[in-house]
Amino acid sequence: MRNFMLLMSLKFLISGCEVRVNPPEDQLDPVQGITESQADSVKSLIRYFPNDTQFAIALVEDSSVSYYGVLRTSDTLVNIDNAEVVFEIGSISKVFTSAMLAQMAEEQLLSLNDPIQQYLDFPLYDSLQITFKQLANHTSGLPRLPPGMLVASIIHPDNPYQDYDRQKLRKYMREEMSLNREPATTYEYSNLGVGMLGYVLEQINRQPYEELLQQGISGPLGMRYTTTEREKVSDRLVTGLDTRGKLAANWDLAALQGAGGILSTVADLATFARANFDPANEALQQQREKTFTVYGGLDLELALGWHILTRESGERWHWHNGGTGGYRTSMAMDVEDKKAVIILTNMSAGHYLAGEIDQLSFTLLSSLQGESTAE
Repeated sequence: MRNFMLLMSLKFLISGCEVRVNPPEDQLDPVQGITESQADSVKSLIRYFPNDTQFAIALVEDSSVSYYGVLRTSDTLVNIDNAEVVFEIGSISKVFTSAMLAQMAEEQLLSLNDPIQQYLDFPLYDSLQITFKQLANHTSGLPRLPPGMLVASIIHPDNPYQDYDRQKLRKYMREEMSLNREPATTYEYSNLGVGMLGYVLEQINRQPYEELLQQGISGPLGMRYTTTEREKVSDRLVTGLDTRGKLAANWDLAALQGAGGILSTVADLATFARANFDPANEALQQQREKTFTVYGGLDLELALGWHILTRESGERWHWHNGGTGGYRTSMAMDVEDKKAVIILTNMSAGHYLAGEIDQLSFTLLSSLQGESTAE
């Protein structure tokens, strides 16, 4: 998940220095809908990742979607059809959790400014007052990670969240919960906060997170391979890689599924992007509205689950990324122009070039601005 370096620190010490790879041979063929410049941007990055790394990319332009899959194997870059191959999407899951929240607000099952305490059958520690909106836009004041996660990362370095079950989350909320800052004053990214949001939505609906996902998003939009249940998509799941290119374990988010437990494909995420282009989808429109401005030199606004980037040219992009021990992802949309880019990879978020996945998504989205990819 995004900014999870604390959890990976021990693993990096064990792994040692990053493995440098040999320049690959290029055996890629042209793909319809992908320009030479776009293909070069992809090649210029994946060449630095280990063998068995693959990029699954969707370029969305209104109702049209172009897919581009690249695999590095045996020091060679080859085309791969991976539009419906499943990856862990990490913290892009937060966008879906907030979409469920926006749907429930649209249905008047709750108000975004309601304190979550109103919907729980137990008291929050110290009578803390946190709203749904604050959990969704990272202004709750909650810390980034639950207590004890550094120890968990030592015990289970390849799957650090697996033991953080609902009983532990409830205990934290009732007996230990504390804030780093006053709510609604400061942006502080929190896996704990959005994981808690997913849990509260479960309690309101009396349904597990997976059922909320299927009934609220995956089912209605026809996103066939978007799920939190790995066994449902095991035949399509690409194996994740650690920072050295070795096989990585999949992550189990337990009680914090809403923060990063979803698996999906670029085809499904392209469908979700196109749903955001539909002005009739009032819940997704509400989800994208600005809820907080980050000051202090950052050109950043916050929606429900989305980060809003304002470009020098004036475009407003909605963006989120994700990362786990074996996967790194990025999704960026220009809703007004009806364009989006989704990149899913099976390379650890701890890789020294993992941050370049975001830059690649921005580069590709820029290439769509006023430029058709049709050939």
